[in-house]
Amino acid sequence: MRLFLLLVAISCASLVYAQPSDAKVKSDAVGNGGGVISFKFTKSTGTRQWNSSAGNWEYVRGVEIKRKSDYPGINMIVNEDVVYQYVGNGGYSFWKVRVLSNRYEGIPNPTASEINNFISKDWAKFYGYYYTTIVKLWHQPMLADNPQWIWHDINSVEFRMKMKFDHIIRATGIETLECIWNVRLYRDDPKAPWKNMLALRSEEAADLKVVGMKNYTVQQMEDFEKQTLAFTMAEQTAKQQQNDLSKIITVPAFNDADEMLRFVHNILRNGNPEQLRAVMLQVLAPGFFVEGSKVQLSGNEERNLADVITAAYNNKVKYKQLYCQEPPYTVEKWGNSNTRKDIVIKSVVDKCNTLFTIDRVNVGYIEGKPVTKLVIMSYGIYVRQDQDVINYINSFSDRKKMCPND
Repeated sequence: MRLFLLLVAISCASLVYAQPSDAKVKSDAVGNGGGVISFKFTKSTGTRQWNSSAGNWEYVRGVEIKRKSDYPGINMIVNEDVVYQYVGNGGYSFWKVRVLSNRYEGIPNPTASEINNFISKDWAKFYGYYYTTIVKLWHQPMLADNPQWIWHDINSVEFRMKMKFDHIIRATGIETLECIWNVRLYRDDPKAPWKNMLALRSEEAADLKVVGMKNYTVQQMEDFEKQTLAFTMAEQTAKQQQNDLSKIITVPAFNDADEMLRFVHNILRNGNPEQLRAVMLQVLAPGFFVEGSKVQLSGNEERNLADVITAAYNNKVKYKQLYCQEPPYTVEKWGNSNTRKDIVIKSVVDKCNTLFTIDRVNVGYIEGKPVTKLVIMSYGIYVRQDQDVINYINSFSDRKKMCPND
């Protein structure tokens, strides 16, 4: 028994030692030394620090190692911590090597400007879930004080960015959060531009700091929904698009529904997709738009308008082929309303009519007095695509036989 205890003591003693020597640290850092070109300590002494996750003291030495990489003629420089855990009686045992950063010699890390230019191409992808909850950026995303560059390979680099923003939390309040974003960029070749990214908020407790929280009423939170990055950036894009489209065609102030009808019908026949979109953004009722916006169509309405554009201009049979310039149409009033009308434009074939409901609605106030405007309340634009229709319209040698009033 005494012999056994003595052997155990000797075995443990071989694993336990006081502050590791430089030679021991180097040996633990480089392993078998394969591919190592150079080695140096980043500081002359190590650091004794408490590891709350492990619940133990550890001794850390920082080192920098230059190694051959997998790419001929290109070396990798790695900065890492060699970590030892306290085992009692003033001794430490090797635990692990913690990589802090690495880089390829001769291949620079992307600059802050290069990073910002790339991530700004797709803010929705960069912010992820938070794109729909952030209501205020205290500053633009920026490189962390210690980016901790990690090159996974010569075409993929990971780094840290710091953020501070207000965001909606639990639909009842606004939280101010300081945090770290882990970002990884990808490319196909060292000389090629970055083409993709992965961006995620760090889940490390040390990387998250809640610096404020304020609760609001349901009504106040509804206003914050119109301040999110998703809403405001979409609003900016939609406004710019509308401004650009407004230069394509001028939409007049219509005096009556018939005048509006003839104008829209002419665009459907003789215009183009951009002109139709410019007109519809001006004449559609507020209900077609995202709540709180006059320029963002709702998702369903965007799809409906895209389908109409395809039907009118880009399918086998075009709107112009099935509707005369001076088409027959019917007008039906709604009850006692002097302004609301259902208008049906008849095509040259059966079972193919275009429908509009037009009314005058309140779109705001000036000095407390309502401002009204003629708008399209609903619409259905139909263009048949079956072979029988194609055969029918192709059978006419003179289009005036189909449209005698044109």
